[in-house]
Amino acid sequence: MKQEPPCAEIKLYEKANFSIGVAVNTEKLKNEEKYWKLVLSQFNSLSPEKTLKPIYIHPKKDQFDFTETDHLIDFCKTYNKRLHGHTLVWDESLPLWIEKFKGDKTEWEALMKDHIQTVINHCKGYIKSWDVVNEAFNDDGTYKKNIWFNHIGETYIEQAFLYASQADPTAKLFYNDYSLETNGQKLDKVLKHFSGLKARGIKVDGVGMQMHVSVDYPSVTAINLSALSIQAQGFLVHYSELDVILSGREYLFTGKKKMFEMQKERMKQIVEGYLKLKPEYQFGITLWGVSDNDSWQTEKHPRSRPLLFDVRYRVKPAYCGFLEGLGN
Repeated sequence: MKQEPPCAEIKLYEKANFSIGVAVNTEKLKNEEKYWKLVLSQFNSLSPEKTLKPIYIHPKKDQFDFTETDHLIDFCKTYNKRLHGHTLVWDESLPLWIEKFKGDKTEWEALMKDHIQTVINHCKGYIKSWDVVNEAFNDDGTYKKNIWFNHIGETYIEQAFLYASQADPTAKLFYNDYSLETNGQKLDKVLKHFSGLKARGIKVDGVGMQMHVSVDYPSVTAINLSALSIQAQGFLVHYSELDVILSGREYLFTGKKKMFEMQKERMKQIVEGYLKLKPEYQFGITLWGVSDNDSWQTEKHPRSRPLLFDVRYRVKPAYCGFLEGLGN
């Protein structure tokens, strides 16, 4: 039997002064004992991996399905876990009726408003934070010409935050995107856009850095500077979808054991960097999946091994690195 590291009995969230989160699959929460026990023991904040995306929650124009959402809310209520809403407006995971919708600009605005406010109103008794808009910018900082941009224009971003704040003025509202830790040009445009919205009185509370990184890219310095730049503009910082993949090239020449040690050090450095933020700007760190078996990265690259637990839910060195980063 494989021997687990000495850190295996530690509970992560008890060692942190900010929330330690994880993206969860509601079917596994209901049906896999190892899965939900690990979630309960290690994390105090949950993000739904799929459940709140439009294709699952809004399958028809006049029909919302909150079955899985309500199960997740009940789970979080029972075990006193924070639930972060992901995500309200994105150009992926859309139901066919939205993809084929033929309305004019006014009708598209009404569609978006109805979706945002119906979902928030249903959940606002428990969900206190939302990724309102997800991935609206290209790598060069220009607006993605997605389905919302094409039918409404760039103001769809502002309107989405306005509709969300109208539905729940007390909720923390986030913009969420990838490569903000690697791409200064993109980050600059994102911060300029959302600082402009705040200056006009639109409620925007934070920025989610997805943090899909590898053991050797980007530099820890780049990650830390990006997070500090977000803080400097007055936004909460959420490492919202963290995973650290093993580099395919390095894997071939370095070997698995050494790669896991590199991954451990990487996790440690990321957490240490997050601690450089002022506590009032630390919304939390969320891992995007429970085990290597649950990761979207594993589906693309079976050797990526990106998370804290292996395919049998056993502690990996990366978990110990995370813990060391917290100072434990």
